[in-house]
Amino acid sequence: MIFTATHKKDREASPSTQKRNLLASVALLGLTAGLALPGTALAQQSGTSVTDTIIVTAQKRDQSIQDVGIAISAYSGEQLEKLGIETSIEIINFTPGVSMAGDIGGQRALFNIRGVVQNDFSDIAEAPVAVYVDDGYLASTQAQTFGLYDIDRVEILKGPQGTLFGRNATGGLVHSLTKRPTREAEGYAEVTGGSYSQFRGEGAISGPLGEKASGRVSVMYNNFGDILDNVYSGVDAQGRTGTPGGGEDGYNDDTFAIRGQLQFDFNDNVSFLVIGNYADTTKSEGPYQGIGSIAVLDDQGRHIDTLRAPDSNSNCEAITASTGACVNLFADGDTDGVRPVVGGDLFGNLDPDGHGNKVNKDFAFDDENKIRSRGLSGKLTWDANWGTLTSISDYKHFYRSISLDSDQSATPLALFQSDGEIDQFSQEIRLNGKTESTNWVAGVYYLSVDSDVTQGLSYPEESPFLVGFPQIIFGLPGVVFDPFEDNTTGKLRTDSYSAFGQIDFQLSDTLTLVTGLRGIIEEKKYNQVIGEFANTDDRLIETATSTGFVPRAPFADSTSDFLWSGKAQLEFTPDEDHLYYIGVNRGVKAGSFNIKLFDGVTLTDDQIPYEEEVLYSYEAGFKATLGGGAARLNGSVFYYDYNDYQAFTWTNNSGFVTNNDATYKGAELELLTSPADGLDIIANVAYIDATVKDLEFAPGLTKDVTPSFTPDFKTSGTIRYSWPAMGGFLAAQTTASYQSSVFHNMRNFTGHRFGGWAEVNARLSWESDDGSWGGAVSVDNIFDSRHGVIGFDVSSFGGYTQESYARPRWASVSVKRNF
Repeated sequence: MIFTATHKKDREASPSTQKRNLLASVALLGLTAGLALPGTALAQQSGTSVTDTIIVTAQKRDQSIQDVGIAISAYSGEQLEKLGIETSIEIINFTPGVSMAGDIGGQRALFNIRGVVQNDFSDIAEAPVAVYVDDGYLASTQAQTFGLYDIDRVEILKGPQGTLFGRNATGGLVHSLTKRPTREAEGYAEVTGGSYSQFRGEGAISGPLGEKASGRVSVMYNNFGDILDNVYSGVDAQGRTGTPGGGEDGYNDDTFAIRGQLQFDFNDNVSFLVIGNYADTTKSEGPYQGIGSIAVLDDQGRHIDTLRAPDSNSNCEAITASTGACVNLFADGDTDGVRPVVGGDLFGNLDPDGHGNKVNKDFAFDDENKIRSRGLSGKLTWDANWGTLTSISDYKHFYRSISLDSDQSATPLALFQSDGEIDQFSQEIRLNGKTESTNWVAGVYYLSVDSDVTQGLSYPEESPFLVGFPQIIFGLPGVVFDPFEDNTTGKLRTDSYSAFGQIDFQLSDTLTLVTGLRGIIEEKKYNQVIGEFANTDDRLIETATSTGFVPRAPFADSTSDFLWSGKAQLEFTPDEDHLYYIGVNRGVKAGSFNIKLFDGVTLTDDQIPYEEEVLYSYEAGFKATLGGGAARLNGSVFYYDYNDYQAFTWTNNSGFVTNNDATYKGAELELLTSPADGLDIIANVAYIDATVKDLEFAPGLTKDVTPSFTPDFKTSGTIRYSWPAMGGFLAAQTTASYQSSVFHNMRNFTGHRFGGWAEVNARLSWESDDGSWGGAVSVDNIFDSRHGVIGFDVSSFGGYTQESYARPRWASVSVKRNF
């Protein structure tokens, strides 16, 4: 059984509440440590324990996780099941130094490892944390939120991994590996019912297909109903009507995924694995909520801070910092500089219940956003006397069409829309071998990515902008523009060629020198066109009928760069239970191009491209197996020196990347122990102090800032206890997590801070003696905290901030049959 409890802090919790939640988490971890004392449990343990040896491939060969001089957190498929983890982002709560860089109701999420993240929402952007599934790289950040079904293990590697892994792994790597076909017939089926009418089903069947072949088919389906209750009446506070047919409830999911595998074992030395996969997701428009916010301007009109309107007594559209005087914003088409309602946006809209489940917005459809992917890969393995040859060919296609109400209110102000398609192909060929004193790997890698993205801002028929633009911007009082949309189309072709190698030299029985190097030739071709078009359908991106206005000239550029990453590390192994390591890594993430929305501001030609980022990582750590295998204690300290860190900054109603230097330093500690039969404990803690230097937060103004979505402190603890009962084993589990506050915007304004949170989940499960039947009851987010997870400051555009909150309390019941 797994009993998990989650207490999350409210987004705007007071300092005293934050301290109280932190103390509660520390107390729970203290209780965890107390329960870990020998003799506290006498029951037998069923199945897997947290201290079972996990074999990982972090260095392109099979090794015990405790024998690898890298900070790694890894989970077997059985551990994931017993912990109740169903999606990639749920792993975050269990992993030190890893946090979530934004989420849109599960529609988009990025892994933030040790504060390394780039929160660019564009489909052409690649993340500095590389994500792989079955040795295949996911180029699209939109593909990084995926369901975990029929999984063999998940490996999370921290720090630069670019020497052995082929792509942009300055921050680290997340690698999910699925279960392989078996020579014995087997399978399982599992169904889950939960809150908001959730139904989730998954299953797999595997077995031989003749003497030389075997196959496996895995499927997953997940559906839940609308979480957000839309109270839209058909008009806004000032009587404007919105998008026809809108006003539906939202924040839902309808996902189907299937994976098929064929394994050909030609002989004892040669095998070939083919994997095909497909996934299709339909969701509502982005489940944001609109919170009134006030731009603070200096005497030159520069945006230097943002305040949350509900926390202010001011009804100004914007405020002058020096005098406190109201400043007019053109969006509402008037010139009085005053909001209709204190705490609301420029148009009198107030969120119905703060960060609760009620919303009031016109552009809301429960089937608006579509995400599809398909892929095919082949892996050839040949074991010879001299070593192993591995060839991996991988093709993936991603499609995403999303829209959202930019103002998140009943006013038909503006809509964000994006259509993107990505085709990628990669080929890796590598050789592995060893001698009496070395282990070595060498190879070549090629990646091609074609991205075609159109995204923009659309202004509906009764948008106040259609009055505000001609009156304030063009000095044409009484003129009303027809509905239009400004769309940016970007086409990016990337070709990346690299050669790599790593050698582990055993200098003595206890000392090993690890050296690695990767050389990369990165070629990019980019074309961008921004156009203005007639808007005849709010739910479509339209590029057919131009208005004749061209916001900026087309842009085209190409680059060809030589990049390199490297590693040098010493490892000391005094005995089989202890490993100490110290080393330096050089990581690199290629430069690219900005595809900024036209929100009234365009980038110059020299602002569209940005440079590669280079990270020098200095790290020392240890891995200890204690109590004859009853516990594992792993720790690390690190210092990061960034040159040209790629910083994504959101301003007005769009964002772009600039290059800034940065420094990070931190430490992590992780304990996994099974101190008695049936008792498993996981406890971890991470601290980071990160600074991005001289960020331009307003024209001509710079300051040092904290990277977005980077908590100073993060900790979690899990206790799981199992005992014989009812012809099998019952198990109870509880998990508590705490994360300190973060900024959702790199500019670090007052209103950009999300408060820290603590979460408690609970799970109770049963498994039969022979493992053929199982079931579980779980409750996630027991205390129903709705802390903020992503935000976009649009205070200078419309007097509001888009915010999305954590999923509410969620109860579920599941039944599983293995055969």
